[in-house]
Amino acid sequence: MLVSIITVYYNRVNQVKESIQSLLDQTYANTEIILVDDGSTDGTLQALEAFQDPRIRLISHSNRGFTRSVIEAVKQSKGEVVAIHGSGDISFPQRIEEQVKVLQSRPDIGVVGCIVENVNKVTNTTTIYNKYKQGVKGIDQLLQNNFYTHGEVMFRRDAYEQAGGYRELFKFTQDYDLWLRMGLVTEFALVEKLLYRRYTLPDGVSGSVEKMMVQQYLAELGRQCAELRIREGRDLIDRYGVHALFFLKRSKRLALKLFNLGVSAIVNERDMDKAKRLVQLSLEQNWTARGSVLSGLLAVLTRFEGGKKAMLSMLLLLRQVKKKVEKTA
Repeated sequence: MLVSIITVYYNRVNQVKESIQSLLDQTYANTEIILVDDGSTDGTLQALEAFQDPRIRLISHSNRGFTRSVIEAVKQSKGEVVAIHGSGDISFPQRIEEQVKVLQSRPDIGVVGCIVENVNKVTNTTTIYNKYKQGVKGIDQLLQNNFYTHGEVMFRRDAYEQAGGYRELFKFTQDYDLWLRMGLVTEFALVEKLLYRRYTLPDGVSGSVEKMMVQQYLAELGRQCAELRIREGRDLIDRYGVHALFFLKRSKRLALKLFNLGVSAIVNERDMDKAKRLVQLSLEQNWTARGSVLSGLLAVLTRFEGGKKAMLSMLLLLRQVKKKVEKTA
């Protein structure tokens, strides 16, 4: 079984060497490794060109964005299965071998992930990402949350094509939208071993409140599209194309996710401006019984002036508000 490993780079010259070497060190031999440089200007292309190995194929083009780049890479790949690898991340030596074993032994499985170590360079924390629930249908889980990180995943080409592949509209959460559609044609699995290390960097989504907002709205678009496909066989993008976001319904689900991000902005980052913007968006999504709780929080955020004592009081308040919000969700 040929595995096409795809990794897309843009201006991450310092994250090339160890990451690509981890792909060359895989214990599974039958691979092609497709390296994509998406118009980098910092020497990333030259760093990728330094790797000379018959398994490697390098694609270089002007900047198109991640989604268009990965779509093109999948088209050019030859494997019957595709493994994604995030730029700068580390695939542990047995990752590909372990995931191939699952696909070879389980023809009903079209997508497989693994346990992930998430190293967050923004908050200087390390956590283990393992949200997949064994025994629960994949699509049912996905309608609530994405249980994979993108770079850990391997999928069958036929399931990818049947689902329609990545969609260019999704600048972020393109993986989540794809899994939601693949969940209608195949099943999911998780190798219950730590096989992947993911790095969250300051130039990533979590480092920008604007990117976080767009990410959450696109994730909700993916969920609402999946729900429409289940009910009617067509979704908002099928109907309205690039204008689909204008037809997104207000969502309690999105309101709570935005609020939780606001809480995290204070608890983990001490960023009051980010918290205020996220809470404002949450209120716009769902002005219900929860709205009065959120508006009170927003008033506090607006008046907040800092100081150790005030910060401690704010953290205690947030924990209390979060409990109330979850009860009214």
